[in-house]
Amino acid sequence: MSFLRAINLFPWDAADEGAERCAEAIAGLACNTVILSPSYHRARLFRPRSPGFYNRPVDWCDFRPDEALYAEPGLLPPVNPDARCVAASEGATAAVRAHGLAPIVAVIGCHNTTIGLQHPELCMENAMGDRYAFALCPAQPRVRAFLVSLVRDIARRFRPDALLLDSFSYLDAVHREHHELMFVSPGEFGKYLLSLCFCPACATEMQAAGVDAGRMRALVEGLVRAALARGPEPRLALPERDEVTGLLMEYPDLMDVVRVRSAVVSGLLRQVSQSARDEGVRTHCQSGLLARPTARAWTEGAGLRTRAESCDRIFLQAHWPSARESIQDLTWAATVLPADRLVHTTMCSEDNIPSEADLVQRAAAAKRIGAAGISFYNYGLLSPERLPWIHTANKATQ
Repeated sequence: MSFLRAINLFPWDAADEGAERCAEAIAGLACNTVILSPSYHRARLFRPRSPGFYNRPVDWCDFRPDEALYAEPGLLPPVNPDARCVAASEGATAAVRAHGLAPIVAVIGCHNTTIGLQHPELCMENAMGDRYAFALCPAQPRVRAFLVSLVRDIARRFRPDALLLDSFSYLDAVHREHHELMFVSPGEFGKYLLSLCFCPACATEMQAAGVDAGRMRALVEGLVRAALARGPEPRLALPERDEVTGLLMEYPDLMDVVRVRSAVVSGLLRQVSQSARDEGVRTHCQSGLLARPTARAWTEGAGLRTRAESCDRIFLQAHWPSARESIQDLTWAATVLPADRLVHTTMCSEDNIPSEADLVQRAAAAKRIGAAGISFYNYGLLSPERLPWIHTANKATQ
């Protein structure tokens, strides 16, 4: 199988520039794959080639769902009122194929604030009783049924080469929501504890596995309160990462909660991947949403090996401000899974990619290590000066 050279394309960019023009431009960047996003989450995105912001206040469907496929179609977010985006989304697959490019369609799972605000009972609930509107709980049967139907619907409608599953897992407590503030932090291990879900569905899963959900909830709340009771002291990133794993050694019962979460995510991935396979479409999976480095993917409910049980390839979210950090992330992952099941993903922002040479170094390393490919994020967010860097990086892998 050839080395994958992918780039993400949003429906609104295809609507503004035209799907044919976008596909032609992407082919000119020496890419061979386009990742389309017909089910994206809320966002406010600055597009330097427009220039201006694209505001997405709702988790719109940029396609027309087949409501007959859903046991509970009322959970579906509304269709994007901009008919141009819907048309571009549904026409992009054909345009991509016409230019010799392979289409992959990304599907957003548990990260859906629109559903979360309307149905807080389906959201993650921390030990303090807070609900996270941005995070649907993967243990909730209604959420699982909805996501299985969503995957089937998108696979059937777009017939892509593969689906890329994004956020089909638990989400972190800290999500960088609008004006999200944390003046006093419980530390990295405290934030992880706040990401543990104790909603009724998760409590049921724990009890079925022989875990006392009430006792674990009290333990987690007590540990968070103890962390907050300390005076604020300077923190260093590396020791904080060790504190998260060290916590599991000091309180082995917490590992039972980790195993329950992993079983929940593993079961969901099996269900949705089977739904896609029933339509003749294979699945890939993101390594995580915000978990960095990749070695911390387990904090969102499942490690790389668990995700790889149901999905063909893992797209590593190796978003780091230096090539050295990004390559180290990939190298670690390649000790856990065969390198040819990994796609080295990089966010091509100013904060992450300081130079063209840096991007080339990442791409060349992915090829050298034996990865399945490299993926660049995102076509519409790059300036005219930065976009050609992708061509240079792709050429370095040929």
